[in-house]
Amino acid sequence: MAIVSCKRVKGSPNIHYYQEAAAATENMFQRGDLVKLNTSGELVLATSGAILGIVGSAATSTDSTYHPVDVLMGDEFSAVWTAEATTETLLNDIADFTFTTGAQVLTSAGTTDCIVVDFDDPVGTTSGRVIVKLMPAAMQFGAAAE
Repeated sequence: MAIVSCKRVKGSPNIHYYQEAAAATENMFQRGDLVKLNTSGELVLATSGAILGIVGSAATSTDSTYHPVDVLMGDEFSAVWTAEATTETLLNDIADFTFTTGAQVLTSAGTTDCIVVDFDDPVGTTSGRVIVKLMPAAMQFGAAAE
């Protein structure tokens, strides 16, 4: 079983169902990936500044298939850090996501996506999980809504 890219750790689940976009590379998300709605209101892999939530099932490549999405509205969730080891200096730091199907990771020196609020794995863990909160500018229906 593949490692889930992102998972909720605090806050109440906020599950809504959205239709998958027509077969294309942008809709090849995996369970646990961050997703958004495209301009047609269909579910696709997220991009910077447009994160809706965490998808609960993998894309099927079939247009209009419904998928559960845990919509994130300032809730905390766990995400994988890059191949580097986690350090104490990451706490309260801004990080950005690399939006890659099935392997979304956080990178340091971020400016827009999220704030590291805690550690899910011990400090010093290579590719360890950290707990983050989305910044309003990164939420699809937040400050920078598309």
